[in-house]
Amino acid sequence: MVEDRKQARSVAAVPDENARLGNQARHARDAWEASKLHEESTDVEGVKLKRGEVVYRAIEDAGLVELRAKEPTVTDAGSFVVTNQRCVFVGAKRSTEWAYSKLLDHSHEGEAVVMFNVSNRQKATGVKYPVEIGPVVDATIAAAIARFHGEDEHAALVDALHEDYRRAFAEWEVAGSHVPPTA
Repeated sequence: MVEDRKQARSVAAVPDENARLGNQARHARDAWEASKLHEESTDVEGVKLKRGEVVYRAIEDAGLVELRAKEPTVTDAGSFVVTNQRCVFVGAKRSTEWAYSKLLDHSHEGEAVVMFNVSNRQKATGVKYPVEIGPVVDATIAAAIARFHGEDEHAALVDALHEDYRRAFAEWEVAGSHVPPTA
């Protein structure tokens, strides 16, 4: 009887693991595709673009994040734009930008939060965006910064994300599913 329950739990866990690995492969594929930066626009509401600036991604449902008592805290709501020159937040209370030319560092703080350290500000600030699009936004930010530093750096990032996708897909495939993940 105990053995039957263990086996039933084991069988039930297989679809869950398959789903997890499938989602992981799907997120890796989406990140790889986003890193190619094929989607460009020269117009986004609320942001005045500079000469030669193009938009790679605009997110409407974003929050400005500031460190309050060393914890990332959302302090404003608005939109977030990733361009070839900077990231921009346009909120109800204020707007801020993180120019790549002044970028000292950027880091991902948990799911769907990125923090930027720039030379013209003492404290790091950042943006929170919907978790469902986190991998795509993370990859777009990394790719935009890499491309700003040169095509070789961008190509290396795209290659690394492609390898991440291949590895995730292989893990999912070995786990027992032979149907490619769909969007």
